[in-house]
Amino acid sequence: MSKIKVKQKKEAYVCHLSERQKYIVQDEKHNSKAFVPIQIDAGNFVEVVQVDGGLITGLPKGSNICDNLIYTIKDCSMGLNITWFIELKGTKNEHEAKHSIDQILESIQYMQDQVMYPQAEKYIKNRDYVFAAVAGAPDKTLPVINNKSLRMLCRKLQAISGKGREVKDMFTLFFYIKPNKNCMKAEVKKNAPPYDILCYNNRGGYIQYPSMLKKLLT
Repeated sequence: MSKIKVKQKKEAYVCHLSERQKYIVQDEKHNSKAFVPIQIDAGNFVEVVQVDGGLITGLPKGSNICDNLIYTIKDCSMGLNITWFIELKGTKNEHEAKHSIDQILESIQYMQDQVMYPQAEKYIKNRDYVFAAVAGAPDKTLPVINNKSLRMLCRKLQAISGKGREVKDMFTLFFYIKPNKNCMKAEVKKNAPPYDILCYNNRGGYIQYPSMLKKLLT
C-alpha cells in the first residue's frame, strides 16, 4: 500500500486528514496487532489524535488512557460534529479487554479537566455524537464485554453527546472493531448493540467515516 501524504499540524500527535483519504490507526509503539482502517467521506475533514502520550501526558503511575481519537473538524455532508475514541486491544484476554473500557472512561475524565488539560477540552465539547470502540487484531477474538463499566461508559457517551437524547439505545455509541482478512467490504454485524464492525486494510475494507458510525444509530 502506498504511503498517504497527510497534512501535519504543529502538534506531533495530531494528523490531519481530508475527504477520501485512507488511514490506518495503529499502535506501533506497543507492537499491538490491532488496527482500524478508515476512509474519510466526501466533504469531511478530521483529526486523528494520539491520546496516550500525546494529547494527554504526565499522568500518575498506574493511570491508563485510550490510544487514539478521531475528531470531525468539518462535515459538509451530514453536518455532524463527531468524536470517536479508539482503544487498540489485540488480545483474547477477557480481563484486558474489560480494562479497555476503564481506559476510555478515564480518558474522558482527564479531558474534562480544563485546568490540567485545556488543550483537550475541544475534543469532547459541543459534539453531536461521541462514540467509543475497542479494536482487535485479525488473529485474535475480542471477548464480549458486559459489565458495569460498559454501562457507565455508554451513559457517559450519551451524556456528552449533544444529540444524546435522540439516541434510542445508548449501547449503539459503543462498538467492536474486528479486522478480518476475508472481509472484502466493511460492514456492521450483529442484530443488537453493541455492534461489531468487520473491516480490513484492503480495497473495500476501510470503515467509511463518519457515515458508518451514523449508520449504527439507525
